[in-house]
Amino acid sequence: MGDYMNNEINEKLKTLPDKSGVYIMRNSEGQIIYVGKAKNLKNRVRSYFKSHNHPPKVASMVANVDIFEYIITDSELEALVLENNLIKENMPKYNILLKDDKTYPFLKVTVNEAYPRVFLTRRILRDGALYFGPYQSSFDLKQLISLVKEIYSLRSCTTEFPEEFEPKRACLYYQLGKCRGVCNHAVTSAEYRKLIDKAIDFINGNTKEAISDLTRQMHEASAAFDFERAALCRDRLKAIEVLGEKQKIVNPKGNDTDAIAVYNNNNNACIQLFFIRSGKMIGREHYFINDTDGVEIKEILSEFLRQYYEHSSFIPGTILLEQEIDDADVLEEWISDKALRRVKIKVPKIGDNVKLMRMIKANAKKEHSEKELKTLRDIGFKNSALSQLQILLGLDNPPMLIEAYDISNLGDNTSVGSMVVYKDGKPYNKKYKNFRIKNVTTQDDYSSMREVLTRRLQRALNEQEEIKRLNITPDEASFLPLPDVIFIDGGEGHRNVAAEVLKSFDINIPLYGIVKDDSHRTRGIIGQNGEVPVDPKSDSFMLLTNIQDEMHRRAIGYLRKSEQKKTAYSELDLISGVGAKRKKILLSSFKSMQKIKNATIDELKAVKGIDSATANNVYEYFKNQRQN
Repeated sequence: MGDYMNNEINEKLKTLPDKSGVYIMRNSEGQIIYVGKAKNLKNRVRSYFKSHNHPPKVASMVANVDIFEYIITDSELEALVLENNLIKENMPKYNILLKDDKTYPFLKVTVNEAYPRVFLTRRILRDGALYFGPYQSSFDLKQLISLVKEIYSLRSCTTEFPEEFEPKRACLYYQLGKCRGVCNHAVTSAEYRKLIDKAIDFINGNTKEAISDLTRQMHEASAAFDFERAALCRDRLKAIEVLGEKQKIVNPKGNDTDAIAVYNNNNNACIQLFFIRSGKMIGREHYFINDTDGVEIKEILSEFLRQYYEHSSFIPGTILLEQEIDDADVLEEWISDKALRRVKIKVPKIGDNVKLMRMIKANAKKEHSEKELKTLRDIGFKNSALSQLQILLGLDNPPMLIEAYDISNLGDNTSVGSMVVYKDGKPYNKKYKNFRIKNVTTQDDYSSMREVLTRRLQRALNEQEEIKRLNITPDEASFLPLPDVIFIDGGEGHRNVAAEVLKSFDINIPLYGIVKDDSHRTRGIIGQNGEVPVDPKSDSFMLLTNIQDEMHRRAIGYLRKSEQKKTAYSELDLISGVGAKRKKILLSSFKSMQKIKNATIDELKAVKGIDSATANNVYEYFKNQRQN
């Protein structure tokens, strides 16, 4: 900060009030670089400019402050809410930002319905249903739901049954013994509700009754020589045992709790969160935050609570922290408002919860160490592989930006091209591109490669002109910068075609083909002067193999996706009663055209949104195709 800026800030410091509020730090370009809240604005903001003993991150922020603003609020809670909104809107550089797009799965029981259902959801609504979770693994949750439905023969359909309704023909699930028969009145609402109550008890971890019933049924079936039934009971007992091993009891009182601890080291912090529901640890998650050198644990915890529970779909009654935080009262009030009930923030002092927090802290340290080791391994591999490529290809510098191209086709006129990009030795998905071949009407890989590279380089030249005209910034250009080296999937012929395209644009970029052996595995690379031998045990060979696999995977994936759309259009659109909406429903339900073709009439009719007439039309269409 210059003298003028110091004077301006000094004058502004004199106006700070002894009140709660939010302060906003801006740099010389007017950008918001930090937003904070304060119980006392005068004391808090002055501390930045009157002290020289700041952690590195705070010192860097203060050095970039050109001016600050402040907003007075009526309470600390109001300041907290305003601070949240400003951070979300501006994403300031020096705030601790939790980058997380996870949506956790929950188990939902629709006890608000006459005949409740049990299923997975990622949205919690205030609809009177019961929600359990969050669960870390959707796979584990699906297994739990499947087990609950099997044990208690609960319905899997999405039909809405009122208290009174006319019985219908029983579905396939009833005939297979997988449902008690809601649709045909084989079970009453009261009887079904008892099954649901038992299922809820089971989900809560009370499995003794289920184990006793299954054990009795297994022995009875075995005595009656019904070994298939006995084996089914045995498998269900085993599944319950596995479930119990995954759900470790950590709180015999059975509370719903989130327990949080932090390990901060080497300018990075790992936050470990354990989900404890009904006294059992059902899952855990960890988060990493960068630039935490000199930041206190209590500050990291405070920022995490604010950002995590801002969007959390479920808030338990208790939040355990490893240490006290300064604004616990305000955060507790704010989180309680979010949850619409009292939520307590506690720091264990004695007993089992102290041991629990130590375990969580140890897990945070483990995750932190594993990430550091992985980072070091990645850096070591990257530096080694790129340095080896530099020497191998005779480049002036390591190839930090690599592009690779592949052509894929189905043997007809459908061809696509893929462009994958590696930055610093790792896939740079943001820059990946797909090309549908437009001008080549036959199966011609050379012509297709020529078209793809021509279109790619022409787009780059167009963007260069747009940048010169100030219509776009370099950051907005999706085909720039040009790479340090280009790889083509194929041998000498493919490489020669690509070389002709580069020459036509007067662009000089090192160009190589990646060739395969007779077993279709990476063999090496070929340049202008022939094949370049590569040590198959080297890091550079491993990187080349990875690049070749990635461009092939990308091309095949895009081709299949394009073909699925083409197939879906050409066949489903020919069937009477199948419009865009029903076509989407069918593809979403069956996942592929082949499964739709092989579906039975009952399976088609069971799809919500497909009426009987349309189901018959679809079934008859593909039945006639098979016969012809």
